[in-house]
Amino acid sequence: MGTDRQPVASERVYGWATAALMVAALVVVFATFRDYGITWDEHYHDSYGKDLLAYYLSGFRDTAALTYHNLWLYGGAFDAPTALVKRFSPFGDYETQHLMIALAGLTGVLGAARLSSFLGGARAGFWAALLLLLTPVWYGQMFNNPKDIPFAAAMTWALYYTVRAVPELPHVPRHLVVKLGLAFGVAFGVRIAAVFAVINLAAPCCAWLALRLRAAGPRLALRETGRVLLCFLLPSAVIAYVVMLAAWPWAEGEPFLRPFEAAWIFAHSPWNINTLFEGRLVNSMHLPADYMAVYFAVEMPELVLALLAAAALIAGARLYRFGRLPDWREIAGPASLAFAFLFPFVFFVVFRPVAYDRIRHFLFILPPMAAIAGLALDRIYAALGERSAVARGGFSAVIATYLAFHVAGMASLHPDEYVYYNALVGGVEGAAHDYELDYWGNSYREAVQRLAAYVREEEARTGVRRTYRVLVCAEGSSAAYFFPSDLVLARNELDADFYISVTRLGCDREYAGKTIIAVERDDTTLSVVKDRRDLPADQRQERPVPGEMMVARHPGLAPAIP
Repeated sequence: MGTDRQPVASERVYGWATAALMVAALVVVFATFRDYGITWDEHYHDSYGKDLLAYYLSGFRDTAALTYHNLWLYGGAFDAPTALVKRFSPFGDYETQHLMIALAGLTGVLGAARLSSFLGGARAGFWAALLLLLTPVWYGQMFNNPKDIPFAAAMTWALYYTVRAVPELPHVPRHLVVKLGLAFGVAFGVRIAAVFAVINLAAPCCAWLALRLRAAGPRLALRETGRVLLCFLLPSAVIAYVVMLAAWPWAEGEPFLRPFEAAWIFAHSPWNINTLFEGRLVNSMHLPADYMAVYFAVEMPELVLALLAAAALIAGARLYRFGRLPDWREIAGPASLAFAFLFPFVFFVVFRPVAYDRIRHFLFILPPMAAIAGLALDRIYAALGERSAVARGGFSAVIATYLAFHVAGMASLHPDEYVYYNALVGGVEGAAHDYELDYWGNSYREAVQRLAAYVREEEARTGVRRTYRVLVCAEGSSAAYFFPSDLVLARNELDADFYISVTRLGCDREYAGKTIIAVERDDTTLSVVKDRRDLPADQRQERPVPGEMMVARHPGLAPAIP
């Protein structure tokens, strides 16, 4: 991957194309953000955001946010502004939250475009934006993942300014110092896992120092290192720390201790749950070394995987052609981007952190992934353009055909795009028994709507109206938010008229009843509704609702707060 640029006219065309793509994505977001269900963590973030807002508006006297659940371990750089917007929004609280998450996701898309554009030109930036938008794991979670999407977006901009800054060492412009500090601060203000951004910056800085020691000798290299520390790293760190503390009330109590305490807590969190991987249940604390790599391979679009392979070949070929140590300014940006994408995989294999829900905790690798894929596609087009217009046209037809089928496939999954799997495992249907599908209850919205319609039709037929009690697997609030007035949550199964459940970990088989509704995507059931009203007494037992009992029996169904 190189930094060869298109002619100015072409740059302008693709710049406008990227802008048009972002506008189109914004239109789609506003048209569809109310289609998505409420994931199992959202009510925690809704409450935490409101507590944070109360903390600020009360002049720091209302301290409920400092002890709420375990979210005090997170900053409120996303939750607090979202809570403020909810006060003025014409939409419901969760619909507003979904819109805000989607807007954060689009800033991540724009960041990926800027990354690729900086390194390879506007055409590469356009492809990066398009490929990220068409990555279902990103797009599907862009509406109701209030934790990982805002964090990934902030991490993307931290990486962008890292890639902009490191080629300038040791004389980094002041505006990049400030912007880098702000981006780092926002990332840490969402999640302490932004330490990955620090590693992404530290690695090229260490590489630069090693090269300077070799080229200029210890005395000059150390003098330049002092300048880097005093004029770049230290000012950026101060800005980042101030922004982080402003967004994180709990950390303000002991600002030089608590951020590190939070990092230690997360690194040693005994989050002991089960997750489905390659057809077997594995424990989140004892995952196989290939867990992250395999899930990545089966979740990403086939085109993206092919382009990542092409990027590796292109990068290898360019390094071979150099025949010497490349110039720092030429190699620093692309190497920093590649490192940011690859290092989390290495980290996972070496340290085996607690993980579950597929690669949800590592969504921040997707924007750099898209940037790399965009650069590779740009280089392929450039190479074909130098050889044959026919070959380039044929390649364009293949890409367009693939994208058309891919978009149609995403549309067929709507609004459950995040359950997507690629052809390596036979799509959603092929992955159904081997990998996680609807692990967050997004399909509950449709299940409730169809149950409400079922009840209305029955009442119209019988003339009998009443209130129905509904048992819900794992997280009742994900369904109850959509209940009409004649549906209420059941507290035990003795008097439950209906049962709503995802198919995850066999929760749908825990309670008897006649299946009257199945929410399906690609001929695969994501959740079911069972009618229990005609069950004989011997098939009913007094047990707690699944949100309490099922977590104990199937800990993979626990709300995934970390």
